Amino acid sequence: MNLRAFQAALDERVTRHDLLSHPFYQAWAEGKLSIDQLRAYASEYFHHVAAVPTFLSAFHSRLADGALRRAVLSNLAEEEVEGRAHSDMWLDFAEGIGLSPERVRNGQPSAPVRNLIARFDRTAREDSPADVLAAFYAYESQVPRISGEGARGLLRHYGADSSTCGYFVLHTYADIRHSQIWQEQLGRVVARDRKLADSALAAAERAAGWLWQALDGSTANRLCAAA
Repeated sequence: MNLRAFQAALDERVTRHDLLSHPFYQAWAEGKLSIDQLRAYASEYFHHVAAVPTFLSAFHSRLADGALRRAVLSNLAEEEVEGRAHSDMWLDFAEGIGLSPERVRNGQPSAPVRNLIARFDRTAREDSPADVLAAFYAYESQVPRISGEGARGLLRHYGADSSTCGYFVLHTYADIRHSQIWQEQLGRVVARDRKLADSALAAAERAAGWLWQALDGSTANRLCAAA
């Protein structure tokens, strides 16, 4: 498999669990979520957003000196120390829809969201670099489209202000760059050892499935299904 074919296959594996086609995000885009459903989502998924830097730092700590380790560190710095921390921007979203930051920080996500965090954590700490990069790509390649629809939905249907939408607006472009970095780094790893390609593709599909399953089983989605 040449590199172009590998990259096409990578996107095809992720698309099998295209989060933007999930009923929860479709309802968000159409303004059909209640404020309680949005609050449940904001409260639960804060914990995933806050955990992303720990996935990056765990992966970074395993890598030898070189371009990949620096790319991971650069991504981590953007999450935590360059500008406002992304988790703080998520709390702006939560506060804008009526939740206090303390309540969100002290809340407990549902078991599916806890499982999502544990799975990404285990991958970052234990899996091969190719598989970790594929999992990160499966996540961050979907974020720009989801964030764009999320911001539009908040503005159009929920009267949100710029602070409430800030996390989503930022991620409509920041994660385009991040996902390109993961794709480029993964391509280099696979180019050096083509035998890693099949495992990486499986890892991308697996991670995309984790994200779908977490949303499918979250409290926010259960409220959506019951409405």
